[in-house]
Amino acid sequence: MKILVIGSHGMLGRELVTRLTTISDLKNQGNKVTGVDREHVDITNAANTSKFIAHVRPDVIINCAAFSNVDACEAQVSEAFAVNTTGAKNVASAGKQTRAKVIHISTDYVFDGDKDKPYIETDKPSPISIYGKSKLEGELAVQEINGNYAIIRTAWLFGPYRENFVTTMLNLGRKNHTVSVVTDQCGSPTYTADLSYAIQNIIKLDFQGLYHVTNSGTCSRFEWAKKIFELTGNQVSVIPLKTADFKRVAKVPQNSSLNCTKYTKATGQRMRPWQEALEDYLDTM
Repeated sequence: MKILVIGSHGMLGRELVTRLTTISDLKNQGNKVTGVDREHVDITNAANTSKFIAHVRPDVIINCAAFSNVDACEAQVSEAFAVNTTGAKNVASAGKQTRAKVIHISTDYVFDGDKDKPYIETDKPSPISIYGKSKLEGELAVQEINGNYAIIRTAWLFGPYRENFVTTMLNLGRKNHTVSVVTDQCGSPTYTADLSYAIQNIIKLDFQGLYHVTNSGTCSRFEWAKKIFELTGNQVSVIPLKTADFKRVAKVPQNSSLNCTKYTKATGQRMRPWQEALEDYLDTM
């Protein structure tokens, strides 16, 4: 089996390539993993994407590529849709031409955040930001074009290789000894190592359709920050504030936590609590 990871320089993409090429039992089955990024293939260009994927002829394509700067998307609308929507469409089309399975990575931001419970796969999306809208359009393109797909919605990623909420909090804490964090944004922190393991399962079991995959449990950004400093032993004062008090360009959902029961039932495996995953990540740092 040939596995192509698009967006291999990103936080999840690099973790995936590492897992699938070194510690994955997929490797032991004689599989080949190729990681590529923008310098290898321009997914916003249909002809370039089709030619590249036809040359590689993968059996599985994992599309991790995204314009994921939520605030920047509001100003760079055309670029956001070019990568998150057109790019997803081009990958799905090229995958169909080569009969490849497409695993597309999406986001919790396809929801508006008004639900008082974690979202399930059948809840109706209603994004409130350009990022969320462009990612939802990408999902729809994949579903419409390529019948052999798995769409994975995930959230609040943290892990090595890229700056993330955890590293931001630690850096601000060291510098200022105090951080201000919102209490009214809730979600599901997700360790890229755990998500990569779940994607490995999805490949092995040949899942089809839409799945929510995050570490289990939910918390506010404020609770997440408090846990970071608790686990590291850093004496940092975490000051609560509301989203309305924190000026940012894009609107973000107040509750974007995801229910992963569908994945758990399908695999018989429950994603471990985000607190445990966070502790592991901090130990590796």
